[in-house]
Amino acid sequence: MDIKVVKRPFPRGGVSWSTANRWIVGTSAQVLIATPQFTVAGRIPAKREVIAAIEPTQNIEAVGLLDGLPGSFPYADAIVVLASDSTIRVFASSQNPDSANWKEVGRGGFGTGAEHICAIASTTLAGADGTDELPVVACGSMGGQVSAVGLGGYSDGRIEASRVLTFDAHASAISYLVWLHDSVTGEGAHRRILAVCAADGVVQLWGVAPDLSEAALVMVACERDWRPVTAHGVGTDCCVLAKQGLAMVIDARDARSIAIHRVALGGSQTLVACAVDDGRGRIYIGSYDFVIAVLARRGDEWCRAAEEEAPLRDGMRKTVVQSFTTKFNMQRLFLRGLALSPQGRYLGFAVDDQVNWDMVIDGAAITRIHFHQLGGWTTDDAKRALERVLDGKCPGALRYSLWDIVNGESTATIGTIVDHLRGMDLAPGSAMHRQRLHILNVLSCALEVSLPGRQRQHAGSGGGVPMRCHMQLIRG
Repeated sequence: MDIKVVKRPFPRGGVSWSTANRWIVGTSAQVLIATPQFTVAGRIPAKREVIAAIEPTQNIEAVGLLDGLPGSFPYADAIVVLASDSTIRVFASSQNPDSANWKEVGRGGFGTGAEHICAIASTTLAGADGTDELPVVACGSMGGQVSAVGLGGYSDGRIEASRVLTFDAHASAISYLVWLHDSVTGEGAHRRILAVCAADGVVQLWGVAPDLSEAALVMVACERDWRPVTAHGVGTDCCVLAKQGLAMVIDARDARSIAIHRVALGGSQTLVACAVDDGRGRIYIGSYDFVIAVLARRGDEWCRAAEEEAPLRDGMRKTVVQSFTTKFNMQRLFLRGLALSPQGRYLGFAVDDQVNWDMVIDGAAITRIHFHQLGGWTTDDAKRALERVLDGKCPGALRYSLWDIVNGESTATIGTIVDHLRGMDLAPGSAMHRQRLHILNVLSCALEVSLPGRQRQHAGSGGGVPMRCHMQLIRG
């Protein structure tokens, strides 16, 4: 999948994967949002592209994704952009987000000097009972201060900073922020762990209350070593922070006994991407010069699985060769991002090479996204994955999981999978029965194929009433 972008993606965090089945490509000029479409075997892969752009007098410095937004939020999907003037911009589409460019729907400014924002990270926090969901943007400053801004959405389309929590990390300039997973404290309360990574290599883990009432330093995960964190990946049971020559695998689900496994990596260029493979017990770490490190879980420990690295990298290179539309210089590939698909079928990765950046087409260059199918995926795996989706256990949007299961399969294979779905004995009117009808409708419309025993129905494409809203970030 080729994406023409204006200027190169950010060297760190330039290409991200949204659980709404979108690739988010950030450059200094604009953010390009590409959504791969369902295709069957033998057809040319299709995608839709839209952009989010700020005024030409400013540059974009970082992008954060707002996935899993609560139903009360005015928009189903949004992104957060850090501009060079230290303002935070929220972009969303009030129409079909796959076909209408995303517009700025709110912004808030921070100060200059020590208060200048140089790192952001976004997430959605939820209370212990799963209610009171709150989209939050963490902002790290040059002076070592962190502001966690809760975004409130209202029925009339307004977006405001409903809650703000500011704390001093007592660190040098903050260069990287990562929301890890929820942890349980000694009192049974839930907190989200925020990794605050400084430019001098110090990594602090802070526990942030779901209502942004307070933040407490849990531990210092890494002392000063002058190697800043440059990439991360978050899984169900653990997360990984990567810096030059070192990977830190962190299990912070229990704040009373946080486990940190440090795995030495070989010398390479800047580490730019990580992906956690929960199902296989693997972590993939990629460097800018396309060196792939594999970590494996061995019991309760994580270690380097060097014997798996060359086969994986060779397989990824073959995927590049088999899917090119313009010739790539295989000796000069540069990695931009890694992501694991929701069911673990694909390792998605974005690469480009210096040759293609010299092939300017209408003022744009090319970044290419590939989907490398990992071993062990069969029709039976697809059926089991579909059962999980039917039971409501699908990461991200429904179309995201369905795309992972059936994309690129033959019509016959898709028919076999659908037959299995239709053959399940489900009580009429039950939640799973309704979910099955919805899945069949999505597949038939998206793939434009006739599914056994079901007349196609066309669902609406999104749309909605355009909304105008403005967010004012108020620092407290």
